Amino acid sequence: MKSLVAQLKKTPNLKGWQVHRLRKDSSEVYFVHDVLETVRCNTVNNYTLHIQTPAEADFMGESTARFQGKIGSLKELVAETIQRAHLVKNPAYNFAAPYEKSQTTTEYIHDMDVADAELEELIGFAQKMVAYRKAHLRNYPLNSMEIFFEEYNYAIENHLGLSVEKPSTRIVCDYVLTSPDNQHEIMGIKKRRYLSDLTLEEEWENDASILSDLTRAVLPPTGNFPVVLSGEALDSLFDFFIAQLDGHALFNRYSLFQKDDEVVRDAKEPLAIFSEAKLAGGMRSYVYDGLGYPMKSIALIQDTRVANFLLDGRYADLLKLPQTSSLANTRVVCGGTPYADFLSGTVLELSKFSTFQPNTISGAFSGEIRLGYLYKGGKKIPIKGGSVSGTTQKAFQRAFKSKEEVKRASYIGPKGVFFENLTIAGAV
Repeated sequence: MKSLVAQLKKTPNLKGWQVHRLRKDSSEVYFVHDVLETVRCNTVNNYTLHIQTPAEADFMGESTARFQGKIGSLKELVAETIQRAHLVKNPAYNFAAPYEKSQTTTEYIHDMDVADAELEELIGFAQKMVAYRKAHLRNYPLNSMEIFFEEYNYAIENHLGLSVEKPSTRIVCDYVLTSPDNQHEIMGIKKRRYLSDLTLEEEWENDASILSDLTRAVLPPTGNFPVVLSGEALDSLFDFFIAQLDGHALFNRYSLFQKDDEVVRDAKEPLAIFSEAKLAGGMRSYVYDGLGYPMKSIALIQDTRVANFLLDGRYADLLKLPQTSSLANTRVVCGGTPYADFLSGTVLELSKFSTFQPNTISGAFSGEIRLGYLYKGGKKIPIKGGSVSGTTQKAFQRAFKSKEEVKRASYIGPKGVFFENLTIAGAV
């Protein structure tokens, strides 16, 4: 990185430049049917060179080059990137200037139990998980399991003199658990920053219950029903609001909102959403963003009205508006209804999906149901197949959030959201 920076400093006629280096130190174990199959340790350095060249008025040339490790000629790399930049004319924006470094520690994104773990400790942790499965879930085979302990170091330097560097950690567990009759499987991928947040025992107990229910699950009924969305749906349920309040939407003129606008008209319960930059263990917690600007926690929606937009340094420049921050973790303020109260009467509780991704422009969503439950006549009936659909703004007019809070990889908020009326496509 030092050599590339030195080369850039002596290269004339640049509007600006920035260099990223993402170093990853990873220890990995791979099990097949409870047997340790492979152990890997590796270090990878990923570099990104971003060059801006002068152009007329409020425009610039722009190009990016990405590479790993050492390359043949840094001078040629820079020259080729400049050549590509001259073929482009984009609206101009600035890189981050140096700023006073925060004295805040990085404990909210860095776990010493992961960073300092020896390979034997990783193997021991994985073997402990295998032993738990054998002792408590012996009828549910663990076909495969990979666990990665990763430490990252993200550094940025640019032509304005910015130089920042921070560490973070990540644990990844990728596994396949199957039902006793070998007819159903759950492929789980869990990513966490803290080892203590990787609660595999709890996850596998829940997966075993799901696999058991899948063997007797039926298609849901067709029609319009009260629906509770929980579990996996929470990871993307609020994406329409967040995307509409992003600088990209403002700059490209597809945002439906202005500041102080109601995001849901005549909502039965108020909505409040925050972008939380320093959520402990949050997978979208960062010290600074990809352009080196400090990350901040901001209120996006308060009392169902637009409070702020997500304006990183780039879009703040392009739109000539005050900078706020890039997107971080999603925090949603809980409601006042106990979750158990949502499950009375005839209602569908849906938590696992093959796909569930609201359209960030229209707000329309349709999720293919992998597992849910129909509560009817005092019975809890497992369901699978079919889909749930609706439109975000209309659905949230008649929605209620649970008082109980859950924390997921990059979400903290209500355990579930009750919608009075969503469309279910299932059995004819």
